[in-house]
Amino acid sequence: MNPPSRQVAGPPAWYINVILAAIVIAGLWWARAFLVPIVVALMLFVLLNSMINRIAGFRVAGRAMPRGVAAAIGIAIIAFVLFVFTTILSQQVNAVVEAMPRYLQRMDDLVRDLGSFAGEDLSADFAAAFREINLAERLPRILGSAGAMLTGISLVVLYLAFMFTERPVFWSKLGRVLDAGPEHQAHHVIRAINESIERYFWVKLVVSSMTGLAAYAVMKPLGLDFAETWALLAFILNFIPNIGSVIATIAPTLVALVQFDTLGPFLIVGLGVTAIELFIGNVVEPALMGRSLNLSPLVIILSLTFWGALWGVVGMFLSVPIMVTVLIVASQVPAWRWVAVVLSNDGDIPSIKAPGSSVTQA
Repeated sequence: MNPPSRQVAGPPAWYINVILAAIVIAGLWWARAFLVPIVVALMLFVLLNSMINRIAGFRVAGRAMPRGVAAAIGIAIIAFVLFVFTTILSQQVNAVVEAMPRYLQRMDDLVRDLGSFAGEDLSADFAAAFREINLAERLPRILGSAGAMLTGISLVVLYLAFMFTERPVFWSKLGRVLDAGPEHQAHHVIRAINESIERYFWVKLVVSSMTGLAAYAVMKPLGLDFAETWALLAFILNFIPNIGSVIATIAPTLVALVQFDTLGPFLIVGLGVTAIELFIGNVVEPALMGRSLNLSPLVIILSLTFWGALWGVVGMFLSVPIMVTVLIVASQVPAWRWVAVVLSNDGDIPSIKAPGSSVTQA
């Protein structure tokens, strides 16, 4: 008689999940050069497609605007905005180069005053520290970073163009892959993700514009140098949750401290921009966003740190849309629903909208 066979117990499920999570995280980091341009292009596709849909909704002489015309108008708007941004930045760079000697002298005076207050001469240490900055050694690294950025932008534009060419047949392809019609749950999940990301970006676009304009209205009358740059920086950094507004406040405040001989402008810029960031971030943005985001504030901070560590500054910009996508997908998988509950702000996970609801098709 053969002895009874003994079944060897496998590893616990949590152990396997931890190993899989580690593999996924390592893959996200290792493939970041490939994944980041694709994800950026996908987010831009959602935003541009939404803008084209809105433009196509206008009627000219009682007739619907052709989608090709709407797309051309949308691309022209984006090109104009990029041209304005580039013009402002190029002008400001030249102004920074011209003003740098004056700023260095002013910083040296501040260090000398601080040293006299502390009873030590710090100006020599300050000058020595600046002499140690070897621009010749740093220039190749800067040029290399600029080249990598241009390569990344080119890839994003290329991916974006092909996404728009695939757009007309996307839903039919998805139906064939799933062997199901438009009532399949995957269609509704993708539409819900598209709607949430679209709403997030449009709200961020509005509140970021408000922040930049309000900050400019505070800084320009004071005569703060490079006010246009700081306003543009406030607009861009507002897309990074929490940390972006802090950086957008500190930079012009320090410039005001160095530029002016009195503390008045320094206090006005610091307190004024801080008040703007707090009011728009805590009153205006939640009112516009409503419950559409439904992410825990702690999750937003942790995701900002996590995706920033994986994908750098781009990961910080993409952290919230990525987590919104994870929340929606997890809410539709019974085994992962607990993940959606943890990520959510109040634990209430609504079901995906039924067909016929107001969702925007990607």
